[in-house]
Amino acid sequence: MKISKQTLESAFEKISRMKILVIGDLILDEYLIGSVERISPEAPVPVVWVRKESQTLGGSGNVIKNLASLGISSIVFGRIGKDKAGETLRDLVLDSNVQTGDLNLMVSDAVPTICKTRIIASNQQVCRVDREEIIPLKLQEENQILTLFQTKIKEADAVILSDYDKGYFTPRLIEGLIQICLNEKKIVTVDPQVSHFFLYKGIQIMTPNHHEAGKAISKKLITTEEIESACIQISDKLQSDAVMITRGDKGMSIYESKQKAFTHIPTVAKEVFDVTGAGDTVITTYTAFLAAGLPVPLASLVSNVSAGIVVGKLGAATVTTKEILLELQNLGFLEGI
Repeated sequence: MKISKQTLESAFEKISRMKILVIGDLILDEYLIGSVERISPEAPVPVVWVRKESQTLGGSGNVIKNLASLGISSIVFGRIGKDKAGETLRDLVLDSNVQTGDLNLMVSDAVPTICKTRIIASNQQVCRVDREEIIPLKLQEENQILTLFQTKIKEADAVILSDYDKGYFTPRLIEGLIQICLNEKKIVTVDPQVSHFFLYKGIQIMTPNHHEAGKAISKKLITTEEIESACIQISDKLQSDAVMITRGDKGMSIYESKQKAFTHIPTVAKEVFDVTGAGDTVITTYTAFLAAGLPVPLASLVSNVSAGIVVGKLGAATVTTKEILLELQNLGFLEGI
């Protein structure tokens, strides 16, 4: 399978003018980086001498970062707490190619901003500290989101549901969001959580990894035949246009329900340093290039190559259009050069 340079450049031009609506669980990722030179006299634990601190977007925020890296602006829906972490998260979102008028954050008195602090010493994670309260939305909050979503979706070229199972998505909200997308004839894609797996009925595509897909149907997925059977079963239950199952070092498999056709794309990663955020890169690039008019197999190819780029970087990395072009060329997937 190959893609012409003209087709790719046309898609790049289209995505540069896009707005994609991202709705889901926003998380603040914090990193405390330092060194260990002694053991604490208070307990048998290392003392980390912090030399550097950083904060970045996590959860659905990583989708926003990936879109910004491609030059795409986002319309953002999510929930934060009335706290310092929430203020920081809001500023980071606005720094990620999001206009103030496109920021639709529910500020909660009862739910703190989700914050994950990773303490790193000598390039190793010593521990992670999570601050979160998983409290589902109330009926009034669901109604408020759905009313605003109905208005803002008209400006969007596509919608990504980024579910980290942190309380923002409820069954009623999921059903309402997808129905609005269908009524407005908007592309809607999902990076799922197993707890909500079969609630996303009517979407264009779901992109679980093979572990998530296996848990959803209570079966371990190892062989290509097992993956294909799972794709059909999931697609039938969701009534989705397609299902993509990412398979780690085996690449990805895509099933198109109308054509009853499978596409299997082998992995392209040369070295894997960190798989953090690779799923966000897959859903982001796939959605963007599908909205730009690429057929499902080619949009999947681009997303697979993009994931191969980010796993070769440390941390929750992102990918640029220039990197995609060069990698497609280097791997022999580009025609007309």
